Amino acid sequence: MKLYLQPVCQLSFLSLCCVLTTVRQSDSTFVPGRCLCPDAEQSVRGKLKELSVYPKSPSCEKVTVIVTMSRDNETVCLDPEAPMGRQLIRCWNRARELGADVRRCLRRTRRGKGGQRQQSPQRSSGHNKKASNPQ
Repeated sequence: MKLYLQPVCQLSFLSLCCVLTTVRQSDSTFVPGRCLCPDAEQSVRGKLKELSVYPKSPSCEKVTVIVTMSRDNETVCLDPEAPMGRQLIRCWNRARELGADVRRCLRRTRRGKGGQRQQSPQRSSGHNKKASNPQ
């Protein structure tokens, strides 16, 4: 049996084209821009149980912020551009940088009038009281 080089090369090239076309079409199921959170809230009310922050990736061009609520374990997506989302991302990054526990980001302080942070009530220890010297 005699093999002709030209038809063999043509058949090989045609087979390679078919394989490449099939691989390309199977890759088309990947949809860029698909994020974990299609809709995001501006803020949430209530106690937070867990925080997850996902950076930009090839499948999603924005940062994803997901919080879990304490009362019903409901997961809520937060808008990373909203004030609450920016605050949680900033705290998340700082905690990761310092090697601290990320759960500290879930504790929120209340703000008083004029944007001042309110101090939590502390027990008086007696050190700050004026000492009376009976003489």
